[in-house]
Amino acid sequence: EIPKRYQTLKDLTASVEQRPTVMFNTPWNDSWIMPSTKSYMAQLVNDAGADYIYKENTSNSSAPIGLETAYGLIQKADYWINVGMASTLDELKAVNPKFTDAKSVREKTAYNNNLRLTATGGNEYWESAVIRPDIVLRDLIHIFHPELVSDSLYYYRHLE
Repeated sequence: EIPKRYQTLKDLTASVEQRPTVMFNTPWNDSWIMPSTKSYMAQLVNDAGADYIYKENTSNSSAPIGLETAYGLIQKADYWINVGMASTLDELKAVNPKFTDAKSVREKTAYNNNLRLTATGGNEYWESAVIRPDIVLRDLIHIFHPELVSDSLYYYRHLE
């Protein structure tokens, strides 16, 4: 049933004309790790009717990019997802003052995958999303094209 639901959701975005750009992650130890264009996250974003903004990494693994490159990308990206531990825009801005100028922070289009926590405080996204790509895809479609999906977000939190 999961592959069928995934394909049905993917089909919803097949003819979208506006494909917003999407940035991932936040820096870790002065390095910003970006997924490959071949990664499952880039594929999910594509299937959700959006475009991964960083096309340079076509390898089979994530790779670090320079902070200045990353800051340039957050200035242009329509959406910013998977932003570390932040649950609010103020928390995200506290990570680095340069984040205040990010397009998605100004336009309030930042989302994090930390809406659901386990009883022991773990992030449910990292516990179960790998076996429920249909739910992740539904969340991403809801974020990028809310007119296509009316369900509430399951894994993702809109940072306000």
